Amino acid sequence: MDNTMDRRALFRGALGVAAASVLTACGGGGSSSGGGVSNAGKQLVPWPAYVPFAGPKPDAAGDDTGVQNLYLKYPETLVQSVNDTVGDGSKVTALVVTYGPPPTPVTQNRYWQAVNKALNVDLQVTVVPDPEYGQKMTTLMASGSDLPDIIMFTNLALPHSLEFIQASCADLSEFVGGDAVKQYPNLANIPTYAWKGMGRINGKIYGIPLERPTPANSLFVNRTAMNEADIPETWTTEQYLEAMKELSGDRKWGLGWFKTLFGGLGSITYHAGSLGAPNTWSLSGGQFTTTLGTPQFEQALEVMRKLVEAKTVYPDSLTVSSTDMQTHFHNGTVASMQDGFGSMSLATLTKINGRFELGMGYPYGPSPTPWQGPGMFGYVTFKKAAPERIKMLLRISDYLSAPFGTKEYELANYGVEGVHFTKEDGGIKTLELFQTENNSTLPFRYIGTAPSVIYLPGHPETARAVYDWQKATLPKSVADPANGLRSATAVSKGAQIGRIAGDGIAAVVFGRKPPSAWKDIVTQWRNAGGDQVAEELAKEHAAAQ
Repeated sequence: MDNTMDRRALFRGALGVAAASVLTACGGGGSSSGGGVSNAGKQLVPWPAYVPFAGPKPDAAGDDTGVQNLYLKYPETLVQSVNDTVGDGSKVTALVVTYGPPPTPVTQNRYWQAVNKALNVDLQVTVVPDPEYGQKMTTLMASGSDLPDIIMFTNLALPHSLEFIQASCADLSEFVGGDAVKQYPNLANIPTYAWKGMGRINGKIYGIPLERPTPANSLFVNRTAMNEADIPETWTTEQYLEAMKELSGDRKWGLGWFKTLFGGLGSITYHAGSLGAPNTWSLSGGQFTTTLGTPQFEQALEVMRKLVEAKTVYPDSLTVSSTDMQTHFHNGTVASMQDGFGSMSLATLTKINGRFELGMGYPYGPSPTPWQGPGMFGYVTFKKAAPERIKMLLRISDYLSAPFGTKEYELANYGVEGVHFTKEDGGIKTLELFQTENNSTLPFRYIGTAPSVIYLPGHPETARAVYDWQKATLPKSVADPANGLRSATAVSKGAQIGRIAGDGIAAVVFGRKPPSAWKDIVTQWRNAGGDQVAEELAKEHAAAQ
């Protein structure tokens, strides 16, 4: 399943490993203002020029609020976006995360073989399951040796990862900064918001962002169950609470959460946005203020507590895994769940297998501010190498970032026609081999990925519903003003203070602490580093203006 960073960023693994060894391997430390990785007072490399791909005409157009282009049919004619030879026949190693089973070995994997042939390299990909990725990355950074050519960074709170990148990975500024990116047209097609979401390090660009749509962690609903209960698509706070009650009982529940949502603010994103809370931070007069202390955030806590008290929430939501909760949603055990927007995918619809109509939950408050995500799932960096080698690695990422409507996109996303898919009735129909050979089991999309569109082959009604949901919600949505800014404390203590917030939310929502305890939890969060983060963000923001 293609899950966006908005959920996966909630994972906070491998933070017990000694940060000192990582810092030593990275060749230096950072001050409380970000030190060598801070952008404050630095000359900033311009963001890569944005040159959008003139692709196939959509059935409904996106807009600058983040609404995506809608395609109800697959393009009849595809264009070639890469005409030059990509690779030099050499071996290229890559390390990426995976959320699915391991891929079939390359000797037996026709998808892998086809991509290697197209790239003209021997691309050897090491895939690491996401529960183990933090430990793997921390060990890799601590060793500082035997680095793969391509390293994917998710948004795990890895201490001193920015120092590591600056010391061990290639500075890409001269290759992609400003107009230079036009040498790689598919990278130039990545929207500026994704580059900003990745951010600079010491004023420079060190990675290629893996773009994702604007919506943050969202509510997915069993629209069929809701229709049968006469629950409308839009609702007030009271109607939402009543709907969850109506959908609960007889070993079924209205809503399901999962363990890693409580590693930070993931569990409350939908509710806080519904009730108008600022997205993580608010920015006024150059100063950052946490959303945790706002009345709207406390109202969201109250709604979540009422959901639990009414027994509408899956009882093991604090311990169940995301994968198991997805299964509970797919089979109808829970009628809604919060997940990354990328879960609105063909993979999810395949797992639902026609049992119900999939829909999106609209915000329920009178003045909602739905939260936006950072616009990217993570980013890829390249091990330091000679300029020609770096250019080749950029060409690989450029090929895999080819947009919808190109032959390269078709190969990267669906495999080989007649082997992994066929084209029927104006759309893609996947074949049996696609179930084991695809870009989930072998996630090339974490080396380069196209800006996403709404296209759900075989499910045009669902695709149209997603588009309508975006048109209704995204104009009111708000971004996190800290998006892309650097804070040394957020990197070194982000997981710790995230756990304070997440544990506090769980304690209040599940009744282990009274609502009045929240103010003390916020104070603990501030004292543990939250206030220091706010100060550092203010300095970074001032430098970026």
